[in-house]
Amino acid sequence: MLSPSLALLISIAGILILLRLKWHPGLAVFAGSLIIMLLVLPLPSIPSKMWHTLFDLPTLRLLVVVASALTLSGLMEAKGLLARMAITLESIGPRVALHLIPAAIGLVPMPAGALVSATASQGLAKRLGLTPERATFINYWFRHIWEFCVPVYPGIIITSAVLSVPLFAVVKILSPATALAIVFGVIISYRILRKTPKTGGHPTKNIAYELVKSAWPILLLVPLVLLGLETMIAFPLILVLLAVQQRPEWPELKKALKYGLEPKILFLLYAIMLYQATIVSSGAAKILIADMQAIGLPDLLVLVALPLLLGLSTGYSPAVAGIALPLLLPYIVSGSGINAPVLLVAYVSGFMGVLLSPLHLCLILSTEYFKASLARVYRYVLPLTVGIEAIVLLYYFIAT
Repeated sequence: MLSPSLALLISIAGILILLRLKWHPGLAVFAGSLIIMLLVLPLPSIPSKMWHTLFDLPTLRLLVVVASALTLSGLMEAKGLLARMAITLESIGPRVALHLIPAAIGLVPMPAGALVSATASQGLAKRLGLTPERATFINYWFRHIWEFCVPVYPGIIITSAVLSVPLFAVVKILSPATALAIVFGVIISYRILRKTPKTGGHPTKNIAYELVKSAWPILLLVPLVLLGLETMIAFPLILVLLAVQQRPEWPELKKALKYGLEPKILFLLYAIMLYQATIVSSGAAKILIADMQAIGLPDLLVLVALPLLLGLSTGYSPAVAGIALPLLLPYIVSGSGINAPVLLVAYVSGFMGVLLSPLHLCLILSTEYFKASLARVYRYVLPLTVGIEAIVLLYYFIAT
């Protein structure tokens, strides 16, 4: 049989090639799993490995949580809660709403969610006289500020599953990146908006009530998870409560369930867990890291380059978390637990790659919606990603 580290590199190359050929990430990761299994595991053990992974508790938990989270967001959209949230926020004031609308919609994970917030904020952007590129940047950036700390995002859920640690522990480590994203985004958007008209909004009398009424599922779910309620219970519980409270018609419920139970997404999650389980059982990650150390490759270069490359290649944070983190387990997990600075560097590097990826649906679709130049949008996004990466690396050097 082939060396596990060489087999691992071949599987990664295979995944990247298939992604480049526009295979669905789930099929690409599954193919990568098959490659490494065929190269390092006894052939009779492969069916057993695939079957065991499917019914392993971490895999089932991941499937239940992500399916519930996506169904929840689909039902909120179908019942108009997301649109109501946007209208309520706009009543505060155009400048504030321009940030809050994508940030509020960003609390709910959905593919191409920036297109939803772009639709809601387009009128505001026009009234404020923003160029298409500036409107795209504000909408795109603030749509993604929560992906480090809101435990309904599949990337964070997958990170928790791969590392076998509670969600709140992952959120605690990654949440400083959200603070950085907000601060950097506000600095740039302030410079963009400082010359726009200072028109005020017309706040509703019960704005807090309206926000609670439209966003209560998320406002309830996040603290429940952070307080330690088992995610496999919390997500379906909130979904059931929302269905009981909203009483959706069957077509609405069917649409939400179809969104949450999308076979391609569920297959991707299974493929990610199979890939992770294969890497662990074969010892490939540890051997690869040992080989890298033997040739003198700096650890930090591995921590930054691997997730960043996968982020740029896929434009999809769950794929980055599912592919890169299992490979980096020897760095992230030690006998004393999770190495927080290492996890922060790895996750942030991957997500910066996702934000810059031309394959990222939010970036592509929101740029098209505002009729903006992608190259000019990068002029705003690139400096922020570099700045955040630099600060995280500085923290790494100080903390390690």
